[in-house]
Amino acid sequence: MSESDILIVGAGAKAAAIAAKVHTINSLGLGEISMTVIEKTEPAASWLGRNGMTSGEEPLAIPPIKDVGFPYQSSRQFGALGDEIDAALLPLTWQRFAMERHEYATWVNSGSPSVMHRDYGEYLGWVLERATEGVRIYDGRVTEVSLSDEGDRWQAEVAERGQPEDPERHTGRILVLTGPGVHRHFPHDPEVESRVFHCDSRREELARVPEGEPVEIAIIGGGESALSALVFLRDLRPQARLTIYTPTLPLSRGESFLENRVFADPDNVDWEHLDIETRRDFVKHCDRGVSLASDGEGALLEFDSPSEGETAQRYDYVVNCTGFDLLRQLRGLFPDGVRDEVEEQCGPLWDSPPKFEVPIGRGLELEGVRPRLHIPGLGGLRQGPGFANLGSLGLLANRVLQPLLEELEVPTAPNSAKMQDKSLLLD
Repeated sequence: MSESDILIVGAGAKAAAIAAKVHTINSLGLGEISMTVIEKTEPAASWLGRNGMTSGEEPLAIPPIKDVGFPYQSSRQFGALGDEIDAALLPLTWQRFAMERHEYATWVNSGSPSVMHRDYGEYLGWVLERATEGVRIYDGRVTEVSLSDEGDRWQAEVAERGQPEDPERHTGRILVLTGPGVHRHFPHDPEVESRVFHCDSRREELARVPEGEPVEIAIIGGGESALSALVFLRDLRPQARLTIYTPTLPLSRGESFLENRVFADPDNVDWEHLDIETRRDFVKHCDRGVSLASDGEGALLEFDSPSEGETAQRYDYVVNCTGFDLLRQLRGLFPDGVRDEVEEQCGPLWDSPPKFEVPIGRGLELEGVRPRLHIPGLGGLRQGPGFANLGSLGLLANRVLQPLLEELEVPTAPNSAKMQDKSLLLD
């Protein structure tokens, strides 16, 4: 059993950003924060190409200089000490990582081109190896999350690899869920299960598609998982006919100044006070359904078309790349009593409609829930689109840490009296 201030599920980009900030604050002597990260597969598993739909060879949608400290404006949360914290993060930047690999000059001289997912995943693993002050990483799968008897801490049951019958227990003052979640629900008849793939499907599963036959495959979604599935299937089954269904063009977001400004610092456009439809333009999703074809040998895809209205099309296989559902992951981790307790504090949540706006507070936590439950991946609509991806990892870490630092009386808040005499901070 371990006890810590911060308990994080998933060792991905968000965990690396928080770990880097905790390591820095501890190294500077500003506080003694403890943090436990639990990872069931490997650090940066979603980026390295050994898990799920992506191969690791896809180009990263953002420049890698948007690393674990970006946008390096911690003074907005922590006052004058924020600049010192940002400066102390420099040994964990993408530039330092590329220098150690002797690739920085070549990358810059080539015009700073896009890097692959795998490169960014290796960078995140490199950060987690070096962010050690107060940070521990455990290998294991979280099987259940509950509340302590006193109700003031989260506790996670963790099955270690090779020892699932003897789980460990880890507790934390706050819980942060950072993984991609479970693939978004895609309603379909049980009889068509073998013909439906999703974002979590391993690439070897797609080998079920017959080789050398002109099969029809529908890919649902317009993000990176959908494009990765397209590229992979085109090479794996070149005779297959591939059709993409998406409400918009299948392109990643651009890198315009306005977009970057919103992603890096949503306060610049007063994001929280924009109307819901304006915010929803950044965070779109669609619902689809699949039933069994009349001959029992295919899948009937039901969809809405702007020109034809509700219609259906037969396909041999369907790949669901509509994204991930973090709330569904929580439902699976929380026992009934905890789910009821969470809803009692924050309101109806588990059976909310598709366009329901999850009540995410400024600290990227479920509003009203105590002890705090931070779900940064759900903060895009309410707090800013960059929190749901890699657009502002440094700001994300600050938002999560700020209320905890106030509780622990770590003197980094702009209004802290101790900031007037920095010598007191380093005693």
